[in-house]
Amino acid sequence: MEDLKKKNVEIEIILTFFSPSGYEIRKNYALANVFYLPADLPGNARKWIASINPDLAVFVKYDLWPGYLHALISKHIPFLLMSAHFRPGTLSSWSIPPTSYLLKKAKVIFLQDGNWIEDLNRKGFENIKVAGDTRIDRTLEIANETKEQISKLKFQFGTFDLVAGSTWEEDEDILLPVIEKLKLKVIIAPHDIRESHLHKLMQRIHVPAARLSTITKLDDSIQVLVVDSIGQLAYLYALGKIAYIGGGFGKGIHNILEPAAHHLPVIFGPRYHKFPEAEKLIQLQAAISVNDQSAFQDAITLFSGEEGKLAGDRAFSFLEKNCGATPIISSYIREFIS
Repeated sequence: MEDLKKKNVEIEIILTFFSPSGYEIRKNYALANVFYLPADLPGNARKWIASINPDLAVFVKYDLWPGYLHALISKHIPFLLMSAHFRPGTLSSWSIPPTSYLLKKAKVIFLQDGNWIEDLNRKGFENIKVAGDTRIDRTLEIANETKEQISKLKFQFGTFDLVAGSTWEEDEDILLPVIEKLKLKVIIAPHDIRESHLHKLMQRIHVPAARLSTITKLDDSIQVLVVDSIGQLAYLYALGKIAYIGGGFGKGIHNILEPAAHHLPVIFGPRYHKFPEAEKLIQLQAAISVNDQSAFQDAITLFSGEEGKLAGDRAFSFLEKNCGATPIISSYIREFIS
């Protein structure tokens, strides 16, 4: 969106979210009109599409809504899918007539990688291109903004052994005993920042700890810093030596690209198979998946020395080699709507 606006400020963008976690962060985004997407029911979809009458609709990754796709097709409004990724076992669903019909109507489907092009071509898809993952471009941009953003905070930070981002209670179950045992200096940014969870988390930490919003000076006595607000985590990774990413004991891991952009090796739970970047980083020995407290402690031990620095460099190199999706996709959109 920023690349589109940079080239053509007149482009009007409507950005929608279905969940509060996305909407709350971007509801005041200056480059777009931000709304909640109404539930994907036929009546809602027809009314929404009629009210905004877009020149082009863009969907991201797995975010496909059949009601909206039918409404767009019936109004002859083009749509595309970007940063698409498919896993073994999901490709067969593309052969199901309702899904196949809808996706073949897309002007173009931009894949993250070319692994499935031949399979999709055999299934009759002629609208496939490989562009990569736009999140990598954005992640590298955010990393370049770190020094400025960190300087806005009210005190100077030191270096932390670990930055644990977007943690859930299941993650904290394995983190907290190891933090205490190894005397690690840690930033924890829980996914759930409701007061009830923050209060419970602080009670579970048995070493000196403080919440970010309550301190005016970070002294050496504070071993664990709990981030109780949103929007800062991507920059705080710059202060760590190792990253732990939450969600891997639930529905799936959160963003592992952000710590990779700061040259950090990454640790996460066992449910990562929906995320190609996680599989790639494991193959590159830049990330480790853990199932329990013991495995987490072993990963911390491994990444605490020179191997951690090498692994972090490998993670960053992966981003450098796989960036560039944004200009490909934005160029297509500009040409299409010009």
